[in-house]
Amino acid sequence: MNGFINVLKPVGATASDVVVRIKHILHEKAGHLGTLDPGASGVLPVAVGLGTRLFNLLTDKVKYYRAFFTFGKTTDTLDSYGTVTEKRDLLPSEETLRKVLRAFEGQLQQLPPTYSAISVGGVRSYKLARQGEAVQLSARCVTVYEIGLVSQVKKDTFVVDIKCSAGTYIRSLARDVAEACGTVGYMSGLIRLASGCFDISEAYTLDEISEKREKCLLELTYPLYDLSELSVDDKFYEDLQHGRPVFVEKFDGLRKVFCNGTFWGVGSAANGKLKLDYYLKNAD
Repeated sequence: MNGFINVLKPVGATASDVVVRIKHILHEKAGHLGTLDPGASGVLPVAVGLGTRLFNLLTDKVKYYRAFFTFGKTTDTLDSYGTVTEKRDLLPSEETLRKVLRAFEGQLQQLPPTYSAISVGGVRSYKLARQGEAVQLSARCVTVYEIGLVSQVKKDTFVVDIKCSAGTYIRSLARDVAEACGTVGYMSGLIRLASGCFDISEAYTLDEISEKREKCLLELTYPLYDLSELSVDDKFYEDLQHGRPVFVEKFDGLRKVFCNGTFWGVGSAANGKLKLDYYLKNAD
């Protein structure tokens, strides 16, 4: 089985837990396309079989989130699973929060949370933090395309919708937005609504995947919708099979490569020859 599954990750499970479950259900290699914190739920795209060869092409996709920001206190993990480290009486009004959120659209230099999966000297940052070690992380450039207030659900808690680049930490956004409001805060809940073309309206629960199995599988070309197709003449089929050079007209970027009705993978043009950057055809 080769392709992708749009998983609806439940709260409490790690992204790795989900992958292990998918491997057990399908008896096939698998891997997720971008982690999601255990306390978060929502879309977790999982590549299956040959789909795992597309990791480098698919991880840098736009993400959509619905987040819950709670103000007046913060935690060491910047979410509801951590220990409260500071409290302040000041809570922002809706008007203040709307104004502050607008300032967070665009490119930002964002400091990741100490409790994150970033590797520091070969060790995950969250492991060092749990051991009580001081962790020095560097700010990284991220992009927030849209961020807006949805509603206020409690005196101290607001719902915020966010469209952002891969690598954006919503927990860090909660911290920084709170600071801009003159207080402290943390992310008290998170739902990923979409990751690239994978949308929550079409996601399957783990129980549904266990029951339907391959019926939940999306084809290999599903997340490649934004790439043009390159049809190679059928006479080159055996050349492709045996790795012999196939000459093509010059083109820019990457294209989905088809020959004789078969999807071979994703390729580019190099010195007049076809280069399969991502080879996805099963061996005959």
